[in-house]
Amino acid sequence: MAENAKHLLLVDDEAALREAIAERLADHGFVVEQAGSGEDALARLAEFAFDIIVTDLRLPGVDGRAVLEPRSSAIPTSSRSSSPASAP
Repeated sequence: MAENAKHLLLVDDEAALREAIAERLADHGFVVEQAGSGEDALARLAEFAFDIIVTDLRLPGVDGRAVLEPRSSAIPTSSRSSSPASAP
């Protein structure tokens, strides 16, 4: 793996989806660490400064917005809703 590979934290409570996405991202050269909850993500973020955070916004307990909140002034974010109202 390249020395300059980006470290990515992937947060989603749906394990199968999270693992499938993590595999694809790793195939594209990212170093992927997974978190199954907002609480888990916050713990990992306290230990390591990830280059990229990809999170589900609708998580039980600590949601995705709370995961991103402490970093929102320093990190550009993009969100895409998967709600039925926004579907084509």
